[in-house]
Amino acid sequence: MIAGIAQIRNEELIIADTIEHFLGFCDRLYLYDDVSSDETPAICASYPDVKLVRGTEWAKDRSGAETANRQRMLELATADGADWICTFDADERIELPETDWRAYDAVRMKLFDFYITAEDLHLSYADRRWMGPEYRFIFMLYRNGPHIRFVHHGQRDMWMFLQGKRVLVDGYVKHYGKAISVQEWEDTCDYYSTYFGEPYRTKWLNRKGKAIHTESDFGRPLITWDQKDQFGVELRP
Repeated sequence: MIAGIAQIRNEELIIADTIEHFLGFCDRLYLYDDVSSDETPAICASYPDVKLVRGTEWAKDRSGAETANRQRMLELATADGADWICTFDADERIELPETDWRAYDAVRMKLFDFYITAEDLHLSYADRRWMGPEYRFIFMLYRNGPHIRFVHHGQRDMWMFLQGKRVLVDGYVKHYGKAISVQEWEDTCDYYSTYFGEPYRTKWLNRKGKAIHTESDFGRPLITWDQKDQFGVELRP
């Protein structure tokens, strides 16, 4: 069984698309709803292959809470017999490798950020054309086992537990977090600048009012999805 796990909050604009996308290759989704105040829980509950856990308290320690919430979903999926774990965020869509990824122990993909531009401001996030050329590597799929766990604050990847494992570097992630809407952009700026420490606080505070892009957040010309292999550049820390 392939289990998808994620933490979600106030995702009513995109959560149905998210669920349907990931159920395209996951057998079941395990979603922790972090005290949503919109229709996100009701939408999730309408899908029989979604196991939803609703949080009851908003924790101000966001890094610690996100790690604990993901670990809880991992434990539920493991108890149900999950052989593979797909970790994702609600604003992501993935293109699986053409290689037989099940022959490996983990899959590491290239993640690209999409942006809002003046020409597509009126369109749905999924119809955004432009993205930054920068990509970062992110683990998305893991063969389940006792070595897979979330323990460190702010942890998303579990690369530190993969020593000696077979890792496939292939596949792509479309990240729409910066492309959903102008209001979502402003809410994200407020979230990180309020609840996270440096360098996130200053970086996102400086991004307020800049949802519409003419270049990437890293100062490079925007590209289209079909140009990713030609112009893609790894974003290093």
